[in-house]
Amino acid sequence: MENLQTDWIRHFLPAILRLLSGGDIYSDPLVLNPPWTYLMLAPVGILPRSLAIWMGTLMAIAAIAYAAWKVRKPYLIALVGISFPFMSLCLYGNLDWIVLFGVLFTNAASPFLLTVKPQAGALAIVGVLGKMRQQSKPLKDYVRLLLPFIVIAPILLILFPGFIQNFLGLDERLPQVTSANFSLFPYTLPLVPILLWFAYKRGDPLLGVLASLAISPYFYFHSIIPAMFMIADRNWKWGLVVNLLTWLVVFLILIKVIPIEF
Repeated sequence: MENLQTDWIRHFLPAILRLLSGGDIYSDPLVLNPPWTYLMLAPVGILPRSLAIWMGTLMAIAAIAYAAWKVRKPYLIALVGISFPFMSLCLYGNLDWIVLFGVLFTNAASPFLLTVKPQAGALAIVGVLGKMRQQSKPLKDYVRLLLPFIVIAPILLILFPGFIQNFLGLDERLPQVTSANFSLFPYTLPLVPILLWFAYKRGDPLLGVLASLAISPYFYFHSIIPAMFMIADRNWKWGLVVNLLTWLVVFLILIKVIPIEF
């Protein structure tokens, strides 16, 4: 496992260990997640390394299993789990599963969870706010949801300035990350205001998740996992269609019809 060049082993786990040792999380220019990501994942850093190197995969599997249990639809484990994006997520040990938790739980942690991987679903917050409007939630509920993020996030960004520096320098490193880019940006930009409008009007976080993918200049295949889970949760038949489409995309990539590299 140590020899595998996964995102978890190359970037995420070292960033966690640097945080715990007082080092600079962002000394690796390809660490692009906000600092609260590594604060939430910090307990992994105290595990024996032989276990910690597997946690990127194990947490993703546990997250899908828990999410399926939470919505009382165990078949979602198979419907989402036996898809190429989820297998890719597990192989690389990426963090898009955290965004799914931000949608499932509407509380003060939601904005932090959604912004761990903004391209995977940060704009779901628009649908969450729309749902709260439909439910005539009092002002204090909005404060409880947003105020911790409004207060804490800027403080953490000041304490960990490397995040902004890495983010601003991303354009110089885009050639390193675009070979596996699944985004259709900028062609999807016209969809963004439409999706956000309906996300708010209908109180539908799924539309906000789709808007996040549409507005992102790049995302990898595993970033569709939150959207895929939510679609399958809403209608298992559409979930199956999305699952099969992911394998069709893989086939088209393998026969060089779609010019993307894994």
